Amino acid sequence: MSSKELMPYCWPVSQLEAALQALAKYSGLEPEVAERKSLGSALELNARLQAGAEALDLQVEQVSCSYPELETMLLGAAPALLRVRFPEGEYFIALCGGRGHKLQLLTPALHLEKVCLELVIQQLACELEGPQRERIEQLLDSAHIQGRRRRTAMTALLRENLASVRLDDFWLLRQSNHRSFRLQLRQRGLYWRFAAMLVCHSAQMAIFLCGWWVIGRAVLEGHIDTGWLSAWVLLMVTQVPLSLLTARLRGVVSVETGVLLKQRLLASALRVIPSRIRHMGSGQVLGRVYDAENIEASALQGAFLLLLGVVELLIAASILLMGAGGLIYAAVLPLFLAVAFFLGRAQYYGRKEWTAQRLSMTHRLIEKMIGHRTRLAQQAPGEWHRGEDSELNDYLESSSHMDNTMARLQAFLPRLWLLLGIVGLAPIFISDSASSTQLAIAFGSMLLGYRAVLKCMNGFTSALSAAVSWEKVRELFSLEDSHLRGSAGSAMVASAGQKSSSQPLCYLRDIRFTYEGKNQAVLAGCNLSIYPGDRLLLQGASGSGKSTLANVLTGIQKPDDGLLLLNGYDRASIGAESWRRMVASAPQFHENHVLGDSFLFNLLMGDQWPPRRESLRRAYAICDELGLTPLLEKMPAGILQTVGEMGWQLSHGEMSRLFIARALLQNAELVVLDESFAALDPENLRVAVACVQEHAKTLMVIAHP
Repeated sequence: MSSKELMPYCWPVSQLEAALQALAKYSGLEPEVAERKSLGSALELNARLQAGAEALDLQVEQVSCSYPELETMLLGAAPALLRVRFPEGEYFIALCGGRGHKLQLLTPALHLEKVCLELVIQQLACELEGPQRERIEQLLDSAHIQGRRRRTAMTALLRENLASVRLDDFWLLRQSNHRSFRLQLRQRGLYWRFAAMLVCHSAQMAIFLCGWWVIGRAVLEGHIDTGWLSAWVLLMVTQVPLSLLTARLRGVVSVETGVLLKQRLLASALRVIPSRIRHMGSGQVLGRVYDAENIEASALQGAFLLLLGVVELLIAASILLMGAGGLIYAAVLPLFLAVAFFLGRAQYYGRKEWTAQRLSMTHRLIEKMIGHRTRLAQQAPGEWHRGEDSELNDYLESSSHMDNTMARLQAFLPRLWLLLGIVGLAPIFISDSASSTQLAIAFGSMLLGYRAVLKCMNGFTSALSAAVSWEKVRELFSLEDSHLRGSAGSAMVASAGQKSSSQPLCYLRDIRFTYEGKNQAVLAGCNLSIYPGDRLLLQGASGSGKSTLANVLTGIQKPDDGLLLLNGYDRASIGAESWRRMVASAPQFHENHVLGDSFLFNLLMGDQWPPRRESLRRAYAICDELGLTPLLEKMPAGILQTVGEMGWQLSHGEMSRLFIARALLQNAELVVLDESFAALDPENLRVAVACVQEHAKTLMVIAHP
């Protein structure tokens, strides 16, 4: 197949949205059903893809790779869209998968076709390889290299000469992190791997019991020959690869599940409605962070150990029930399960109470640490530790109760299993009613069950800790804003430049907003029209609702009533992502943050990351206009210097200018600055105001009178 013959397998740019939806459907991403709308060629290609993905409630990310990495990228990128260029224009390849030297493509006729990997690479890099191939061909001709060696040399020289060249014609399509956790597990194929892990472990246990049957029959019948011994050795050796495969599958499932869990929790944290966590202190939030770490560390280790132990226990119990002493075991096994249930239940409530006290102490400790300087200045030394002894005593009692319950559980249950197993085997020995083979299998099952109970006990503590922690962490999901979802027309309305200046950019009519748990509305009957190019100054007393209005404009808060339009569209039509791209905000100082990363990352965190060359140029220019160049020259790594919590310490005024630059670099249609100039001295204030006036398309500044 030639590159020209590849064109029928490609999608034209006019069918980009259809290609995106078809690729998502055929890749098992389960896109939301939405009416397809063409978003117009006037928009940037990346914006069209982002809008199309938002409409399907999916994620699309543009990535790049170097020329030597191209083959690896294509084999592992699916599902993805690849941009290729023909003399007739630009087209897109819908990549569904790849293996070996073949790629699976979805055609416009909705057929899956296998295409040679080299052909796609050649088409993607034809503009880069063309000049290099001519020069390399001449070199190989002069060296008289022909045949297979010529092709190998050509590939190696192309990789060497184009090693520094990067291609950015790839868009990865992935499931949105806020979608159902079960859906994401299924899409990653973790259910099948989990089932395979259980099958391998069950097969290993079956072989283990067969080994007991073989060795027990040989020993109890009084003769051991080479054949029976060889069979036993083979059965034991067969367990090794099954055990290794089980461990590998468990590791893969654990790692993949941990990644998805962190992504899901991060997505929930980013979608939390701010008004719902205003009542939480720093200690409560930090406690949930610790619990999230505890879930990953405990659940993904202890839960699998507990599950495998339960599988072994079920196998052992089933064989005992089917054996010679089945009637006796049918009577005593419910007793074992009842004891295990009541002891486990007591441990659960004990750990739940202990966790609540631990989180309460964490909350109080963090709050005291944050307010330590205030406490030193205003509180008498005798009052600093009031109540701490009582809290520690309660915590000690709760810890002792929990430890005692767990000790009884771990010490009593395995011994109870052995005791009940002996009770079931004793009548068989006395009556001599079972064969030696049955005795060997029953004895092996009893020991297998004992090992399973020990394994369950080792995993139960971690799994129980994770279950209790999950009750606290899952509260994040109930705090999410369920309306943070895009729509098919989001990118279409995002092009504000197409609107007439006579039409308002932002229109508010009868806006009403009340904080949760409050009776009095902060905003009531609020009316405002903001036109492109406006420069607004909003002044008012503290508590008058200035910052709340800014949060409503930026989409952080959702009004209870009234009409809010941006470019003539409401938030449901535009979508949360596009709304935030159009309205940028620098919140008040105590609500804004410098993250523990580079200065450049803090500047461009609202823009595309990794940064583009144009973004870097604008970042340097705006920093210079805001007077931050001396700071960048002073820092050892310049704009790449780590700042924030443990990095370079910024002054109050430097952070304020960083926040202003961050808002301007988002290139939004409306910039809202809330008390952003309050910490600046007169000279820096003059410079910052001039910079904002120059770069903000439409501006609203909030300040005190």
